[in-house]
Amino acid sequence: MVRNKHTAFKGFTLIEILVILGVLSILTGLIMSGGIAAKKRARIYQAKTMISSLDIALALYHVDFGAYPAAGNQNLVNLLSDIATYSSNSDWHGPYMSFKENTLNGTIPNANVIDSWGIDYYYTMDSVLPYKIWSRGPDQIDNNGNNDDIKSW
Repeated sequence: MVRNKHTAFKGFTLIEILVILGVLSILTGLIMSGGIAAKKRARIYQAKTMISSLDIALALYHVDFGAYPAAGNQNLVNLLSDIATYSSNSDWHGPYMSFKENTLNGTIPNANVIDSWGIDYYYTMDSVLPYKIWSRGPDQIDNNGNNDDIKSW
């Protein structure tokens, strides 16, 4: 059997297939890691935005009552948004804030506002500042507003 010089082999070799799979694996890894980082940044931005919105709502509440709602996440949600309970109070000119269902872990008046990771925000009164609001942040560990916690102050 004599092989003709012009006869071409058809198909890919095992080495060529492995190289292609390796390149595809590297590209997939790069795309996935970029997506994870973008999702983390989006969650942080969402938590910062919620804290800013709560700050504005608290300022409006303070204008009407001369004080801030009592400490506690549920008090915060109720006093800012519970029309059924507080609309009869002549000083209450709310709702000061509307919450979407995915930002609460229940229904008003028994709901807490939650952060991007599904954890309740902290809302406390402070001796130096009128109040503090913070989220545990990406690591989901409460550091009292330190490290990666997202905070209002």
